[in-house]
Amino acid sequence: MKENFCDITDVVEAAVRIERGGVDLYLKLYESSASPKARDVFNFLAAEEEKHAGVFRKLLESVADYSPRYNYPGEYGQYLEGIASRMADAVKRGAAALDVKNQGDAIKVAMELENMSIEFYADVQKQFEGDNAETVQKIINEEKGHLAKLEAIQGEMKF
Repeated sequence: MKENFCDITDVVEAAVRIERGGVDLYLKLYESSASPKARDVFNFLAAEEEKHAGVFRKLLESVADYSPRYNYPGEYGQYLEGIASRMADAVKRGAAALDVKNQGDAIKVAMELENMSIEFYADVQKQFEGDNAETVQKIINEEKGHLAKLEAIQGEMKF
């Protein structure tokens, strides 16, 4: 999934929307899961995605040369929604492919989401240099931190 960005603020705006999509996905998985442990994991993951959205909002405020609105009418809003939607659709397909019946499957879904995000932002980062590339790296680092948390949870489950 290749996206072309002209401006670093577009990347960070899209990151906020992607995280919000992750919150929505995890809450839907939470609601549809019968396993109490899986529900706990999905609730945790929704909260983590919400934290990421907050981190990315602060990052956006630091790079934007305007006051971010987070809700845009017209073509720009559609452009950002399209990016987030394509990413969310790919994640939903991955989640649907896994029959999430237990905590382990829930972690696998979340890890796939984080890996997809890391790959997406690594591809986006190639379009920028200097401070803008560093901004995208901050997003990647946040996603890697979330992946590390998930790997730790997965490791604890094996004992």
